[in-house]
Parts: sequence; structure tokens; C-alpha cells
Amino acid sequence: MTPETITAPIALSASHVSKAFGTGAEKVVIIEDLNLDVRAGDVTCLVGPSGVGKTTLLRLLSGLAAPTSGQVSLGETPITGAVEEIAVVFQDYRGSLMPWMRVLQNVAFPLEGRGIAKAERLERAARALDVVGLADSANRYPWQLSGGMQQRVAIARALAYESPIMLMDEPFGSLDAQTRFELEDLVLRLRRDMGITILLVTHDIDEAVYLGDRVVVFGGRPSQIVDDITVPLGRERNQLTTRAEPTFIELRTRILDEIQRRVLKPTP
Repeated sequence: MTPETITAPIALSASHVSKAFGTGAEKVVIIEDLNLDVRAGDVTCLVGPSGVGKTTLLRLLSGLAAPTSGQVSLGETPITGAVEEIAVVFQDYRGSLMPWMRVLQNVAFPLEGRGIAKAERLERAARALDVVGLADSANRYPWQLSGGMQQRVAIARALAYESPIMLMDEPFGSLDAQTRFELEDLVLRLRRDMGITILLVTHDIDEAVYLGDRVVVFGGRPSQIVDDITVPLGRERNQLTTRAEPTFIELRTRILDEIQRRVLKPTP
């Protein structure tokens, strides 16, 4: 954990959480007795192979799914459903945008369900688009934008909720390397400028180390935390110089070793 957040309060937590699907002989336990605290103001990255339960945990923490046992909490308050304090950016950003709506309306539309007046919805949407660098694209349609710009729209939609916590599920997995770098730096700016707590799921080890104040490695079947790593790289990071630092290389190697050596094996 960084010096800035050693004493930061816990924003989001999972306590002895398990998640299973099915019953009887068909029952499959995905996550078992998992404990995780996410501190306010941190970027925490969850990394591990496909099928290990990262997205399932994200859904539990967001209130979009309920644990089979254990408790998920926002601060000290148990989460029993979706809450306004948590915004989610999904992997399938194209599927989440409505092609018949212009960008501004796409960002503003979900706020209608919260009973927010139209003028405020549009004002919030415009501010969010400005933050992600798309103020000039407000009147375009999603299909007129590149993949990276569409993902910025999805992030702007989450920002428009004005929630202090953002959960991101493989948000840049389908983008080219340069666009991915740009959006990674956008995530760091959001934390720096807006103080947002971010929990991000990724398969990309380099991305996890570059973005994270902390990297949590998932493994085993059922899934548990097999490593929990503080990233002592400071909060000001650069795509070229940070990735060349010996500490970056050391941590990347450690995580890769965990994945190759332990993650696909049952946790003792």
C-alpha cells in the first residue's frame, strides 16, 4: 500500500465470502472463504487466468450478485443490492452503448432511473465527457467513434453517476496497445484528480503492475487469494520509464511465476 493510503479507510470489503452455482451433485463452488479489503483512494488490480472468479467477485462487490455465504460491505454497511456509491464499467462497452442515441444521451440516460432531472442529467454527462476528453464528440453516435473512444464513453457514463468507487471489468482487453496505454493513464488521472477508488480486473500482468497500488492474484479451484502485492512505484507513473524500472520488472516476474506455478492448481 502506498504511504498516502496506509491509514485510508476501507471503502469496500468482502468477509469470508463464498459463491457457488447449482445444488447437490451439480454444485460448483467458484469462490471460497475469501477476504478482501479495498482502501479508499487506491487502485487495486485483480489478476488471474480466465475462469478463476475475478468477474464473479466484481459482481459480488458491486451488489449485482449475492454471495452464497459471507458478507460484502461498503465501508461498514452491508451491501444487499446495487448501490449508488459504486459505478461499474463492463468489458463489453460496445454492447452497453445504444447506437441510436448520441454520445451525450448515452452518458445521461442511466441517470434517469435515479430520478435525476433532465437538465442535471445532461450537465453531469457533459462534465463527464469533458473529463475523458470527448467534449467535442457529444453529438456523435457511438458507431461513429473508434473502440477507444467508445470505451471512454463507457467510462464517462460511470463518472456521471458521481460515485466514489469504480469497478472495471477487463475494460481495455480488446483495444490496441497505444489506445490501451492512453486509457490506463486516464484511469490514473481519475484517481489523482477525483480521488476515485478503483478496483480493476485484468488478465494483463503489466497493466496490473502499472496501474495498481496493489495487485491481488487469484488462484485455485475454488478461487482464493494466492498473493497480495503492494506496488511501491509511487503515484506518478509513465508508460516508458515506469515499465523499465527494476521494481516493475521484479513484480511482473513474481506475479507471472505465481500464475504459472500455483494459480491453475488447487489451493492447499
